[in-house]
Amino acid sequence: MQYLIHTLALCIALLPHAVAAQSQRLSDIVDARMRHGWQTETGSHMAALHLRLAGNWMTYWRHPGESGIVPKLDWSGSHNLAAARIHWPEPRLHIKSGFASIGYGGEVVLPIELIPAEPGLPIQLDATLSVGICDDICIPVELPLQLGIQDTGIPDGLIATALTQRPRAAHSAGLREVSCELKPEKRGLRLSVHLSLPVQGAREFALVEIAGSPIRARVLPSERTGDLLVGHVLLRPQAGEMIDRSDVRISIVSENGALQHQGCAFPN
Repeated sequence: MQYLIHTLALCIALLPHAVAAQSQRLSDIVDARMRHGWQTETGSHMAALHLRLAGNWMTYWRHPGESGIVPKLDWSGSHNLAAARIHWPEPRLHIKSGFASIGYGGEVVLPIELIPAEPGLPIQLDATLSVGICDDICIPVELPLQLGIQDTGIPDGLIATALTQRPRAAHSAGLREVSCELKPEKRGLRLSVHLSLPVQGAREFALVEIAGSPIRARVLPSERTGDLLVGHVLLRPQAGEMIDRSDVRISIVSENGALQHQGCAFPN
């Protein structure tokens, strides 16, 4: 078995204020390798991207938080691949330039489930994952993911561990009550989610999303008073776009990990 990418082959576009990063080689900041993985019982294939980041550098979760770059996976160049889905391990909260950013530092394995268009035939992965890699500055990077799928028949231990490290249900950490409030504002609608939840860490952030919705949204800072944590998002719905409270997804992220709750009721 041979990795088809051993070190990073990167297409880099530096942000205008990222001049300081030009003196550093990107290979000194991040190393990326594909892991082959195994075929699942459903016929899909579980591979992974293995990242190692230097020093205080981080990369983002599926949502970057208050500020950052949303990761995007493009697998359109692949063969016999109907879909690819990242199973995100639980992230940590990072404060970067005064903003609450959600992501990973150090080393992280991102499991990627590959679903074949024609079951039983080989998959050739030729994809690109666009991410942000950030410290005091942020660099948008394109990671080429290239892999000829080989089923070793033996689950990869690092991938299997990463699959067990996804965000926990918030009730397991003591969530007792959830309520949502919508208020009109000059620029749209403010959705506030009130959570009765014990403190999860020295720094926390409540991320409020409308799962699967096309409604434009801007995440706002959250605040805590005692056991009450309140998260906010500013929504800008267009004509005909509806807000379903059961689609509200709340993620509570701290330096200790992440929790999730679905919907505006408890229990959900």
